[in-house]
Order: sequence, then structure tokens, then C-alpha cells
Amino acid sequence: METSTSTSTSASTSISTSTSTSSESISTNISASNCIITEKNIIGTVVTVNRLKHYAFIKRNDNDLHQDIFARDVSIKKNQHKQTFFISDQCKFDIKKTSRGFEAINITIIQRNIDSIGRLKKISQKKTNDHQPKKDSYALFQSTM
Repeated sequence: METSTSTSTSASTSISTSTSTSSESISTNISASNCIITEKNIIGTVVTVNRLKHYAFIKRNDNDLHQDIFARDVSIKKNQHKQTFFISDQCKFDIKKTSRGFEAINITIIQRNIDSIGRLKKISQKKTNDHQPKKDSYALFQSTM
């Protein structure tokens, strides 16, 4: 019986430890979300997309001196477009300063440019004269008889 009591005591200790750990991570996330918005309503173009990790880099159209700005898929406002980035999408966004640098938030996709292969018209192939070799082989066969 003493063994089971010590086991239950260690289990309750681990539960309280995990609870305190989760509350610490929540408080850390809350303080990280209180970042300062430095600029608003900036127009840019998506230049790099990582679909596996759900992020992209946006190049500002107003100033070429700044670096490309990091953007997450979850920062896209819901509208008629799907919440993913495509290369050369025109976006309107705000910039916030984070501990790792600048990040785009409140992203609105203004214009989407999709040049997928599936939407292109199929190119018709020119038909070649396959009948000519058949006629030649038939004439050759007839001449041998």
C-alpha cells in the first residue's frame, strides 16, 4: 500500500508541474502578441512561398530599400480568396515589430495571379501525314507479287 501512495503523490506532483508549465507558456504568448504596429496599409507583392510551413515573404512596392517582410498564412484576413499565398499576389498589410524582426499582419489579398498549368489552354498538335508511309509500303508489297 505504501508503494501505491508514493506513486499517486508523484503523479499529482507531475500534474501540478505540467499545469504551471502550460500557464507560463500562455503568459509568454500573451506578452508576445502585444507587439507594436509600426506601419499600416502597405502594398506589396509575394515573392517567396513555403506551403509546407505556411509562410511567405512579401516585397514592399513603395520602398525597395527595406528587406522582404515575413508573413504567415494565418495572418490573411478571410475574404473571397483562399487563405494561402501564391507567387505574385498583390497584398495590403500592416507591419509589426517582433523580437525576431518585422512581420506582416492583417493581410488582405488585393489581386491574385494564378498561372497554373491546369488553366492554360491545351495546344493542339499538328497532324502529320502518317498515310504516306502506309501507301509506300502497300505499293512495295504490291510490286513484289
